[in-house]
Amino acid sequence: MAEFTFSLPAFAAAVDRVANHRHHPVIVKLGGSAMEDPAATETCLHSLATLHKLGVPLVVVHGGGKPIDRAMAQAGLVPRKVAGRRYTDDATLNIVVRVLKDEINTGLVAQLQSRDVPALGACEVLRGEHWRLPNPDGPPLDLGRVGRIAAVDIATLRRSLDDGQLPVIPSIARDAEGQWLNINADTVAAAVAGALQTRQAIFLTDTPGVLRDRTNPDSLIPSLQEQEARELMAQGVIEGGMIPKVEACLEALEAGARSALILDGRVAYGLLAVFLQDTFPGTVIHR
Repeated sequence: MAEFTFSLPAFAAAVDRVANHRHHPVIVKLGGSAMEDPAATETCLHSLATLHKLGVPLVVVHGGGKPIDRAMAQAGLVPRKVAGRRYTDDATLNIVVRVLKDEINTGLVAQLQSRDVPALGACEVLRGEHWRLPNPDGPPLDLGRVGRIAAVDIATLRRSLDDGQLPVIPSIARDAEGQWLNINADTVAAAVAGALQTRQAIFLTDTPGVLRDRTNPDSLIPSLQEQEARELMAQGVIEGGMIPKVEACLEALEAGARSALILDGRVAYGLLAVFLQDTFPGTVIHR
């Protein structure tokens, strides 16, 4: 567990940092260890509760890939892949909605409420449209009931935040016919961050951040400009599983967020460190 020892000047500086966020919503996307490891989940929820009590307006976005995989296995469903991505047929979608909306979202809201946080499940604030995977070798590839964000109900979110509530959003959206679509959680977080014009979108994950050498955790790059991040991807420094994480950050910036942070969710209370200290376990990407 990270330990924070404050001198009085450092404490005063931390209070100033928190105060600077009191009128600016922060998006926190839960993923990786923050949802799978019980200890990490505990410290993450404790951090969210603490920040809320300090007056930081928060919106939480979550997916649930691994629980969905487990639920599909229990139902005897074999995932179908198209170009490496999961195809969402009707049976899969039913499981996705049940796991995300009725299990994970309900559970997160209950756990935050048990910490005296007025959390609420914001399951109807997203509108989606059918999305096909771009294919350089031919027509776009159909992934079934998979979508992208068409609109975010900003009025409802702002009203909830003005009332002191903490909205928790699952990565599903209704289409024009009122049917559910499965949407990537990082994409949802980026869209919500842009719609709210947030100062910061925080993506909790299982990595230390962007590394110059992926085999060396000490090569962490604590801060990048947007163009630098694009150049590192083009050079192959940012590769593999880090690419979609960085792309989600860039999507948030393009949509209107001021900065985006890839945060190591395995570090206890790392989320608090973002608001209370000069350094934190991750990489921040700026415009």
